[in-house]
Amino acid sequence: MAQLTIYVAGSFKHKHGVRLLGRELRAMGCRMLDWTDKAVPPPGLTPAERRIWMDTDRDGGEVYAFCHHACLTADMVIYYGASGQDAGVEVGLAAGAGVPLLGIRGPLEGPGLMLHGAVNGWVDSVEDALETVAALLAYATNGWKGFEAESNPVLCRLGAKLRERLA
Repeated sequence: MAQLTIYVAGSFKHKHGVRLLGRELRAMGCRMLDWTDKAVPPPGLTPAERRIWMDTDRDGGEVYAFCHHACLTADMVIYYGASGQDAGVEVGLAAGAGVPLLGIRGPLEGPGLMLHGAVNGWVDSVEDALETVAALLAYATNGWKGFEAESNPVLCRLGAKLRERLA
């Protein structure tokens, strides 16, 4: 089976969901570029102090450097919505680098013109995202056999970008 390296762009408020999504993607054979292990404020901070720590990357810029590099080098980036401006910047970095982008809409999210346009394919749930990645992995594993007959527009757009990225 083909292995994809995936980065999940998501807000710190979605840290637990990003970890669970990452666990499922790893079980499918994907390699994760996981920021959640790095974005760990020191113990004993109040919620407000944790927010400041996260917003200023008090550990010497390591979290920023990791995430920046991951967005540029991953085989695919998944946007976990609804997330804030940092995830939007990550999507922009990935889009500018030609990295395929799969977006998971937040329950009440209207992503806006730029975020909507930067993402190659949108789905409505984590389950839909996992099915999409599984289908892409199957195509990649089989040398993209039968891909030209694919009728799902999300798979078509993401698959075309992914084939280009992996070539």
